[in-house]
Amino acid sequence: MHGYIIRNEVALTVFMGTALIDLYGKSGLLETAIKVFEQMDVKEVYTWNAIISSLACNSRENQALEMFERMKSNGLHPNEVTFVGVLTACARAKLVELGLDLFQSMSREFEVVPVMEHYGCVVDLLGRAGLLREASEFISRLPFEPDASVWGALLGACKIHGAVALGNDVGTRVLELQHLQCGQYVALSHINAGAERWIHAADLRQAMVKSGIKKIPAYSSINSL
Repeated sequence: MHGYIIRNEVALTVFMGTALIDLYGKSGLLETAIKVFEQMDVKEVYTWNAIISSLACNSRENQALEMFERMKSNGLHPNEVTFVGVLTACARAKLVELGLDLFQSMSREFEVVPVMEHYGCVVDLLGRAGLLREASEFISRLPFEPDASVWGALLGACKIHGAVALGNDVGTRVLELQHLQCGQYVALSHINAGAERWIHAADLRQAMVKSGIKKIPAYSSINSL
């Protein structure tokens, strides 16, 4: 479709350009996504959101944050989607102080009210950096009941850092909210297996079987010549 647009000299509207950036970003083709972005004459907030999110989710965290600064310098007002992108970038780059400052700036400077997804990003930010106690305390101060995505972010951090006791506590909460999701059982099983708590790990696998939950098999694709 992109080739058709180029060959037929179709004007690249802001909607089309943004869709292409999102497409290439989700496919991991960052250079092409950036090229489309730079070629666009008109860029709306959602265009910047697309490139920021694409960079943040493809190990270009610093570049995503640079795009955020460019966006502001161009006079555009970031919205709730923008902050999901920049908080994700901070979490993956373990830029805790910057991430917390950006989270505070949402309502203070930009009048953007944080929602569950933003709180989940902050938990991920703290958790990836190994600040599990701070992440737990942050969850306890949420202005609403945390959902499975927030607890899941902390569970993922427990798995990364081998926090068995906290992981089992958090995992129990997650399973109460998402008792049919195989990923939560697998993550909790891995936490226990990593600590050589084989019986606990096996019990979780057995619980999956009894609940009728099947692990989604991995797959790969091979392009034939």
